[in-house]
Amino acid sequence: MKIIKESLESQAIRYLRTHILEGHIKLGEKLVESTLAKQLELSRSTVRMALNSLVNEGLVIQKPYSGWQVVEINQQDLWELYHMRLALEGEAAAMAAKWASSDDKRRLADFFQEYQLLCLQHSDDTRRISEMDWQLHLLIVEICGSARMLNQYKQILYPLQAYIALTHQDYDLSDSASSHQALVQAICAGNAEVAAEQARDNITPMFRSAAVQTN
Repeated sequence: MKIIKESLESQAIRYLRTHILEGHIKLGEKLVESTLAKQLELSRSTVRMALNSLVNEGLVIQKPYSGWQVVEINQQDLWELYHMRLALEGEAAAMAAKWASSDDKRRLADFFQEYQLLCLQHSDDTRRISEMDWQLHLLIVEICGSARMLNQYKQILYPLQAYIALTHQDYDLSDSASSHQALVQAICAGNAEVAAEQARDNITPMFRSAAVQTN
């Protein structure tokens, strides 16, 4: 049996992140250290460290004199996050194709196989399929070999996840796994050019509205 030891801070980070990404904590909602400490039965210092970590992930902001708050996302933010994701995922996929180890590529292939199986056997479980979709993209950036890119990517991905959850945007996930097959194959085959192209093609386009253009 594999025993995983996790610090109280890590548990608090995971709890708060999950509740934000699943929409239980709303965009723009104020977070009070003392209230969270009592709710989680943790010290305020542990909660404070967890909140600081979520600031680095782009999910929480700290406002002077008013404390902590879940990030708010407008159309301009979405447009910027989309283009940052487009650039970063394309480059990360190319880097993964070139430099990921054989073990990492095997890990990606194994994860993708699980993803495919989930879509085949539980096509109606949109929540789990969506989670595996996000995790696949995160894994590709993780194996590209750049810790800095991974940290930057989390600041893009987590706010986008929160926005989708809190605005109840639903996407057709019936073809979710198969739409990533060419991307995974290109990375595992070491084809950087195709991997970059497939990574960009797998991101839902977002167009800049007239209101955003005039700001």
